[in-house]
Amino acid sequence: MKLQHNLYLKALLVFCCTALMLSCNKFKLLKNEDSTGADAGANLKSLSMRDYLLEDHSTDYTQLDLFSAAVKRAGLLDTLAKTDDYTAVFLTNTAVTQMLATIGYATVADAPPMILKNLIGDLIIRGRIKSTDLALNETRKVQTISGNYIYYTRTASTSDQYILYINQNAALGSSAALVRSQDLEFKNGVAQVTAQFTYYSLLSDKSDDPNPAGNTVTQKLAVAKDVYVRGGTGNNTANFNDAATIDLKAVSAADATVGRIGVMQYPLTKPAFGDKIGSARIYVYIYNTGLTTATTFSFAAYLGENKDWTETTITWNNAPTYSAVAMATVPVPGATVGWVSFDVTSAVTQLYASNGTFINVFLKHNVDNFIKLRPREFSSGLYASYIMLTSPPLTLLKLGQVTPLAVTAAKASAVLSTDNLKMTGTEDRNIIYTVKQAPTAGFLVKYGIPMAANATFSQSDITKGAIKYLYGGTGNTDKIVFQARDQNGGYYATDLNLDITIN
Repeated sequence: MKLQHNLYLKALLVFCCTALMLSCNKFKLLKNEDSTGADAGANLKSLSMRDYLLEDHSTDYTQLDLFSAAVKRAGLLDTLAKTDDYTAVFLTNTAVTQMLATIGYATVADAPPMILKNLIGDLIIRGRIKSTDLALNETRKVQTISGNYIYYTRTASTSDQYILYINQNAALGSSAALVRSQDLEFKNGVAQVTAQFTYYSLLSDKSDDPNPAGNTVTQKLAVAKDVYVRGGTGNNTANFNDAATIDLKAVSAADATVGRIGVMQYPLTKPAFGDKIGSARIYVYIYNTGLTTATTFSFAAYLGENKDWTETTITWNNAPTYSAVAMATVPVPGATVGWVSFDVTSAVTQLYASNGTFINVFLKHNVDNFIKLRPREFSSGLYASYIMLTSPPLTLLKLGQVTPLAVTAAKASAVLSTDNLKMTGTEDRNIIYTVKQAPTAGFLVKYGIPMAANATFSQSDITKGAIKYLYGGTGNTDKIVFQARDQNGGYYATDLNLDITIN
């Protein structure tokens, strides 16, 4: 009798628990690796995804208020209200914050609607996919409403047979996302919730190693002015324009009169090979150091102020200023007699870009010995300092075609194809484009991520459909300017202007 009574109590307990679950009408969430996944709430099957996102989630545990705001700003609420079935990846506040950081905006309100629409559209597909629809270790690749693809993968652990990942695939270069709350069924689809931002981005094709093979030309820019200046009372107002020597000595805090610094000026004549510089090196001739072979000293070149001066009047006090950090520093063996060079490519390139006509260079070293250089006047200029400009390697590239990109205002986006931008002469993976001028009426994106000026992509990216133009909503024309180079660093001779028509 006691046994029957216990069985009756157990049966009653099971019945009550079942009735309680049904009366609450909670939508059952499948078990997931992330046990902190929030309950999505009651009666989801009676709501569209739009209805649910329009609810106030700022104070509940779903952490979906930023995603709701992003979907609204993207103009996708109407899509999620349709009676058609959709499967959407919902992003928690953490994931939305990651997305904003990736595209370079601080808040949802700052982000351009078209950027959000394109990225969130890549998290939405037509039709329903639940974790229970996938076999163990199955991956499904499905096209998104933005035209890219999304991967759904089901895995398992010893405690959970339904672990769902988004974009977990060896072909992708972007991070995968673990679904924390699975298979939330609405009347018009299914939602998968994740706390990690993920997007479709194929791995980039690695370009070949450079092989310039001496395919360059050079041009020498001889020094125009060279002197040294000397510190300390009595010397700091004196001029030391010596036709036989340029004396350098480390500046001493104990005795300012011993410090001697070389001051050089080189003309920046435009190179005959064009305005793109492969490298720039300054050469100076050391004829005496007073040091032994056992000693090594540090020799440094500093960029001077863009201020002209005269050899016969320059002094320590009236000389141009110079940068606190050296452009280049080289170790020099103590007994060196001969040419020493400094790499000043960065500074020279920037000065050419800003239409500079000369460069001032200050030379210093770190030992209490005279380091003596030959000036331009000595021995009819045989040992005169100079800058050697080297061109980039002669390019392998040949123009295929550049034709306007047509965008319809209604669709507001278009994929850049090889019909619009194509170079030949080497493999697609070796053809690199740099954005020299970004569009003004829209956005150029790579897998949905905006590209600003100086961003790069390859011909392979174009072939894969990774590059897209997103129309911002105003204007009927736009333009992007590209620079093309090959894997050896050889630049195509002219910039490429891509016109965009919007109708």
